[in-house]
Amino acid sequence: MAYYFFRIWVQLALWCYTKKITLSPASATTLRGPLLFASNHPNSFLDAIVVGCKMQRPVHFITRGDVFAKPRVARFLQSLNMIPIFRQRDGKDNLAKNDQTTTKSVEVLRQGGLLIIFVEGFCENQTTLQLPLKKGAGRILQSCWQQQIPALVMPLWLQYSSHSRYAKTIDIRLGQAFGSSHTQGLSDAAGILKINAEAEAQLQQLCAPPLRIPYRQPLLKALLFLPAMLSAVLHAPLYLPVHALVSKLNKGSVFHDSMLLLFLAVFYPLYLLLVCGGLVAIAGNPYLWILLLVMPLLAKVYAVWR
Repeated sequence: MAYYFFRIWVQLALWCYTKKITLSPASATTLRGPLLFASNHPNSFLDAIVVGCKMQRPVHFITRGDVFAKPRVARFLQSLNMIPIFRQRDGKDNLAKNDQTTTKSVEVLRQGGLLIIFVEGFCENQTTLQLPLKKGAGRILQSCWQQQIPALVMPLWLQYSSHSRYAKTIDIRLGQAFGSSHTQGLSDAAGILKINAEAEAQLQQLCAPPLRIPYRQPLLKALLFLPAMLSAVLHAPLYLPVHALVSKLNKGSVFHDSMLLLFLAVFYPLYLLLVCGGLVAIAGNPYLWILLLVMPLLAKVYAVWR
């Protein structure tokens, strides 16, 4: 229940926050059967959020284990389909828990679910693939195939026009799915290397798409100028302080974009109620509540204009 509520909430936030999110091929939203996305990791928690919001089916996410340290936080994250994975820096005791991570991941795929794992193993605001790829995806797939679970793996590339700017464009590019036939007759270790080699080759192709000539629309920019400026004025009292706070808290870290979206998603509904309620109280005109719909539309206009 929490997953679906959070998904709708974040979809609305992303609609205002981004200029455009593209997924190619578009038919990927209707993918069926057990599938593991092997993805790059350029933008912290926003990566999982974007992919989860574009798929029609629920997505489970392999997530850094240190954020599960507090029991209440852990329960909340698990309700959002997040599965912890631990690194050496998290301590040897926690590394032993990765067996549970593999077991839970295999169970998701056994039930025909979607799972995303960030194969670089860490987050970096980069537009190139960070090598070498980690072995987590290979271990999960090998375990599935040994249990006759027909899971496929599909390389996925996330590309952002900016890692910190409002009104960004996000591209999700998917490769060709492959399965157990790629590792037939190989040992577990050799099979994992083969999976990583195929994923790496596809991700390298996905990260360098054909050069596109920008399509400029000066007439549209001119038509949207006035409503975009009105939007900037109306939203500045919220956006500027939130942006300053997030910048201070993160100091240029990879969490800036994710935290900015989260803070805006939390405070924007309250800001709308405050602005609209204040105007209704001052003007005595109940029709001003229509601004609850108009202001988000203006926020989108500004994103498109910018």
